[in-house]
Amino acid sequence: MPSRFEGFTLIEILVVLVIVSIITAVAVLSLGSLGGNQAAKQAAEQLVDLTNLVSQQAIMRGQQYGLLVTPHAYTFLIYDGQKWQPVQDDNLLRPRQVDSSVTLKLELEGTPIVLPSNKQQDNDDSSSNDDNSDNGKPALKPQIMLLSSGEITPFKITVSGDSEDSQYVITGDLLHGIRLERPGDHSSS
Repeated sequence: MPSRFEGFTLIEILVVLVIVSIITAVAVLSLGSLGGNQAAKQAAEQLVDLTNLVSQQAIMRGQQYGLLVTPHAYTFLIYDGQKWQPVQDDNLLRPRQVDSSVTLKLELEGTPIVLPSNKQQDNDDSSSNDDNSDNGKPALKPQIMLLSSGEITPFKITVSGDSEDSQYVITGDLLHGIRLERPGDHSSS
């Protein structure tokens, strides 16, 4: 009676492990993409990182910076001693548009601010502003100040995606600095 071993070979076990690993990796990746709007997440993370950078840069360089927010864009401004103007020599701080599926909302010290679109802002500023520059462009004024003393205007920026589940909240104040709250991190306010 010949003795024959029954069971699985090492090759068979390894093949099954590879297949299970591939299926698990695909499942994890697909579940990760379901959790909120990736464009909103990317816009929020980029905005908080850049705002932190500018806040630190203001202190180190002794310059006054500001942030001008519109519903679908934001611009970092620098004060030259006479007027606010967009940061020119730093490609990292160039004016930025967010994805069309993303909307920015701003609160200053707990008060919601109506954000004009870029076209509305140009029209409103040119008609109601006495500080127009010589070339006819309206004077820019940031809603959020990032000062060389380390002070910042207390603010809350809500970055919303397509769904209610994809709301990221960026808050800034003197005590806690600038931070990002992801969906599920904060309770409803």
